[in-house]
Amino acid sequence: MAQDELINRPLIKTWLWTALIWLTVVPLVGLLLSIKFHNPEFLGNHAAWTFGRLRPVHVNGVIFGSFSTTFLGLVYYYVPRLCGIRMYKEEWGWGLVWLWNAFIFFGSISFMLGYNSGLEAAEYKWPLNIVRFVVLGLVGVQVVGTIIQRKERRFYVALWYTTAALVWTLMNLISGGVILPYAEQVEGVNSAALHGLYIHDLVGLWLTPAGLALIYYFLPTSVKNPLYSHQLSLLGFWTLAFFYPIVGIHHYMYSPIPHLNQVIAVVFSMLMIIPVWAVMVNWFGTVSGRWGEVLGGVDSDSYAAKFLLLGAVYYLLGCFQGSMEALFRLQQLTHFNDFVIGHSHLTVFGAMVNWAIAGLYYVWPRVTGRKLWSTRLASWHLWLTIAGFSVMILGLTAQGFIQGSMLEYGVNFVDTIKEMQPWWVMRSLAGATMDIGLLLLLIECYKTARDGEPLQQDGSATSASDEDAALQSVPAQGWLENPPTIALVAGVGFFTFAVLIQAIIPFLSPGTRVTTVEDVVTSHIVQVANYTPIELRGRHVYIREGCWYCHSQFIRPVTGETQRWGPVSQTGEYAYDHPHLFSTRRIGPDLTRVGRKYGDDWHTAHHWQPREVEPDSIMPAFPWLFEPVKGDARPQLNEDGKALLAYIQRLGTSIGDWREGFVSTRVATGLALNPSPETRSELLALGKAVYERRCIGCHGAKGDGNGPAAAWLNPRPRDFTRGIFKFRSTTGKDSLPTDADLFLTVTHGLWGTAMPSWQEISERERVAVIQYLKTFSERWQKEEIGQAIILTAEPSVTAESIENGKTIFHGKAICFMCHGVAGLGDGTMAAALQDVWGQPVRPSNFTLPAGLHGGVKLGHDSEHLFRTIMTGVGGTAMPPFQGKLTDEEMWDVVHYVQSLRVDAHVLELLTAGLPSTEEHESRERIWDSLSKTAGQVETDKRLNDTAVTRATEINAR
Repeated sequence: MAQDELINRPLIKTWLWTALIWLTVVPLVGLLLSIKFHNPEFLGNHAAWTFGRLRPVHVNGVIFGSFSTTFLGLVYYYVPRLCGIRMYKEEWGWGLVWLWNAFIFFGSISFMLGYNSGLEAAEYKWPLNIVRFVVLGLVGVQVVGTIIQRKERRFYVALWYTTAALVWTLMNLISGGVILPYAEQVEGVNSAALHGLYIHDLVGLWLTPAGLALIYYFLPTSVKNPLYSHQLSLLGFWTLAFFYPIVGIHHYMYSPIPHLNQVIAVVFSMLMIIPVWAVMVNWFGTVSGRWGEVLGGVDSDSYAAKFLLLGAVYYLLGCFQGSMEALFRLQQLTHFNDFVIGHSHLTVFGAMVNWAIAGLYYVWPRVTGRKLWSTRLASWHLWLTIAGFSVMILGLTAQGFIQGSMLEYGVNFVDTIKEMQPWWVMRSLAGATMDIGLLLLLIECYKTARDGEPLQQDGSATSASDEDAALQSVPAQGWLENPPTIALVAGVGFFTFAVLIQAIIPFLSPGTRVTTVEDVVTSHIVQVANYTPIELRGRHVYIREGCWYCHSQFIRPVTGETQRWGPVSQTGEYAYDHPHLFSTRRIGPDLTRVGRKYGDDWHTAHHWQPREVEPDSIMPAFPWLFEPVKGDARPQLNEDGKALLAYIQRLGTSIGDWREGFVSTRVATGLALNPSPETRSELLALGKAVYERRCIGCHGAKGDGNGPAAAWLNPRPRDFTRGIFKFRSTTGKDSLPTDADLFLTVTHGLWGTAMPSWQEISERERVAVIQYLKTFSERWQKEEIGQAIILTAEPSVTAESIENGKTIFHGKAICFMCHGVAGLGDGTMAAALQDVWGQPVRPSNFTLPAGLHGGVKLGHDSEHLFRTIMTGVGGTAMPPFQGKLTDEEMWDVVHYVQSLRVDAHVLELLTAGLPSTEEHESRERIWDSLSKTAGQVETDKRLNDTAVTRATEINAR
């Protein structure tokens, strides 16, 4: 049968027409997403057009639309030609092309409507998953059926990769489309491990072998040279088949996934250099002697070869980058940032999509029967691709090292995002350049089909014998290239081995399925509570809105992450996470420990209009999480919004009251300067810049506490114009604080309020902003700063001092009138209390853990409590007790207040499953974390009994 009779040209044209649409539209979606990085208000505040909903449209659109549609169309061209027989069940192709495109179209719409499984590159929900599986399965049947019935007994290398790709992908889709989203037993770190396997195998066992199939077919035929080395083809295929399935976990280095599995992934990532070099030598050897004709040619075959070689260069760079990225040291710097995005673009677009485009250039004239309409248009497409893509990749790679180094040296996370802004503008311009090139490709193909000069009558750019000649030199096949060996050993066998090593064995390890964590304060093991119904609903909203594309949820022990965000992640924290939300990107800060960092009011304001709270934020607004606004009333969260806040506030709290002893909390003294006039002028300029970037959203441009976000916040932001501050070390009612006092507050933040810790920004910036905020009040020019108190040595914590403090609390100091009999902030006077601005102010609930609204603001540690009791709380009804109580009495009150928190903390641990046998030791460790002199405390048995009784009552309820 003549070669031109083997293919169904109208069917191939239909596949490739739809591929051209996706090749044009999907990159445009990527451009829209890129613009949002430096213009977050772009496209307005519509749910369907937010970054979190458009990103899966772009990512999945590139994988399954731009590349896979083109590849499947080309399969109907080269498989029959290599097998010497028409495609098995060829008529199926007509139904499959429309079913496949319906899957991509309706899948994209579903993402924009918020249907998302929460698994990157596996976001499709059923029945879309079924449609994808059916189409690829039936194409697989067609390919295998054609191979079985083939008349050409040679089993060429392109068919190895095509067969393996379909077998691997069908098995992989079971992992990503069935097990991961629906097997509830695969939770937490096991979900992350299997997902790492899935997402990398989607690239390595679908895109890569499919792309290699294309270049192995179209490179020899387009350059009209035989394949350089059959042995290198075997080496490249079998090493890829064995090494690639195991590398997936290298995206989750330093995570709670077992370390051995991480090391295995690194080793196999480095071994991937072998198949990459094998195929590269083979390809460039194939072009040997034909470089002049290829580079100087202007026909469709020459442009096919040019795009194939361009993709080969990008493939080499991307694979080298991927292997290096797996190394622990390099991943410390480059993970979670644009380096990873650059790597994915290098391999997916730079190699695979360019190879698919090359196949399109080669096949299009042959199926339309016309020569290329304009070689100049093809040339512009090529050079726009080279220019735009090279600029993009260089920028993304540089961004990764820049941001990673900044974070390693302790730069504030938001500052690193700010630093990326000009780079993101450059990326958008580069992307637009590439998109113009793809638009030219669409025009080229349209005009070729309509107005191109007719080819010779058989529709081939060259004769069938010329096209086949380049493939004739392949020697007779051995057992390593038999179809059953390819399908069963490389396809089924190696994939199963990888799943066994990197998913099943870790799953069977009890250490990956624990539901306990180590309490940070006591180092004892406690149970992790399952999500409540409202938290589960909030988690669904978090996934639906794509928050996990920008925020990771695991903290590594590298690049200062433990000082920036909190203790390292523990396996048990993810016990009920289905799916996992580790993420591979940090466009926003990590949220592993965000619970209790801010109050609900801050989160509410942040979701209504992020830039009113944080001017440098690139997060979108979420007005659909609020009830419809009536008149001038402040918007209120709807049920989805409330659930999202409940979920966010849960994050990171299962490991105990870790924030009580966090880095910023233990700042006991501040930094003060006595600058010269010249230095002061310089500091004021810097302080103004810091204020306008970090403080103006809450405190306002005039420093009067009326910033754009202030209306949302409770308590209201401080009005600096009065010069009254809550916490200070100076004597006298509402006395001016020292610079050191202000430095301490800025560094520490105020728990339970919208005022965060600013310990991440430099000391110089903190000192500067303090100088600037003092300009808002005349008090600093008219009054002298009072004498700072002297902290006397803390006496030992004893049962007697606690009891005496209780007596004073309920008697001489009458603290109970505001703070309540049990220190819960519910005293008889509490509801009527106001600050000097007329705003309601609630007394502290001493039993609450750090960060909860209504609790203490600076900590339960001895120094903070003693200073607050001695000097009072400025602008509130809390008076200074210096002179009213002796130092010893104030220390006794401190110990009593601490005992309230200790009892509550022990109760929390008992409720979380702490064995009663470990209660005494846990109590001592909690005391040690709050007081330097607690080592001498004699634990009151009555307090132990009370805590046990209350825990029993709660468990019974």
